[in-house]
Amino acid sequence: MIELALVLPLVMAVLLGLFTGGNAYFQKISLVDAVREGARYGASLKHDPGTGGLAAWKQNVIERVVDLSGGQLVPADVCVDLVTPTGSNTRCGVSDPPGAQADPTALAPASLVKVSATRVTTIEAVFFTSTPTLSAKVAARYERDVL
Repeated sequence: MIELALVLPLVMAVLLGLFTGGNAYFQKISLVDAVREGARYGASLKHDPGTGGLAAWKQNVIERVVDLSGGQLVPADVCVDLVTPTGSNTRCGVSDPPGAQADPTALAPASLVKVSATRVTTIEAVFFTSTPTLSAKVAARYERDVL
């Protein structure tokens, strides 16, 4: 019985850490999936000046990412931008991909959709608590540039 009393707290701490760590990993995967799908959605969504232009386009993409996150994100956690790659552009914390400045199909730099999201999660064990920041960043080619 004494052995159980000595080992049980350690086993419970490990189990709690496994469950909360697994949950944090699941949240990270869900966050990456939502951001990736949001970037694909934004890459194919036309931004029309007659229906609100770029601001309405950004809002639609943000709403899509928030919807796909399963309640993990709020609009303030998501950054969306449509940029022309310069090689040093890091809007939304996303760098331009290599070769983005010279698109061979458009014979000019193609626009990029940049989407990123961050949120804080908690990993707990009996003896410690950690609050890592989960983030996901994606750049996708804006497909409406090609006619």
